[in-house]
Amino acid sequence: SWIEQLNEVDVEGVEAMTTPVKFPLPQREDVVTDGNCRDKVLANAPKSDEGFFVVPKSVE
Repeated sequence: SWIEQLNEVDVEGVEAMTTPVKFPLPQREDVVTDGNCRDKVLANAPKSDEGFFVVPKSVE
């Protein structure tokens, strides 16, 4: 019944739109980086060694 209600709407003189945004959004340059925050990430690790996470061996 919702579609039938929409079909009753008078859209005469309403220009079709492809997007609700008139102007393109600014985009940053797409560059791959290492994040430059290794120490912050490893600070959350229970154990790390030489810049890497240390985890228990799970496969023998």
